[in-house]
Amino acid sequence: MSSMMGTLPTIFECPQCGETIDVSVETCRFCSMPVDRPLALHRAIILAKVNRACSDGTTLRICAVSLPVFYILRFVPFLSMLGLAGFIGLSFAIPVWAVVWWARFGEIDSKDPDYIRSRKAVRIAGIVVSMVLLFFVIAPVVFAFLLGVIRGAHPTS
Repeated sequence: MSSMMGTLPTIFECPQCGETIDVSVETCRFCSMPVDRPLALHRAIILAKVNRACSDGTTLRICAVSLPVFYILRFVPFLSMLGLAGFIGLSFAIPVWAVVWWARFGEIDSKDPDYIRSRKAVRIAGIVVSMVLLFFVIAPVVFAFLLGVIRGAHPTS
């Protein structure tokens, strides 16, 4: 088995006391429970995946929160191109990133509060930014295209 990073994770939570210990030990140093190495390795892989899901979810949430900043920068002299590029780029990237996150981490069965918060944050960010993409990026382009078609069909004199 290999983890997402190429090497096997080495820490897991003891099923008895919940403390984080290394997979190579024979007994938990906190509660003295014997460590089943194959089970410990399996739990270490799951813990690493949960940690990665939380990290990616936090980064996605930060990007989603920065979306209004880029929107506002569109109206600041000398920063408007940066604002436009950031706003449009994140408007497309965040929904895709949310779908990828769900494909990678959505099936994890964990009661970790950070993971639960990440699931909720990714779901909300994906939905909200998809709506922003639809209303502020796609709809204006479609509207402008349709307006151009209508004006082209009925030229003014």
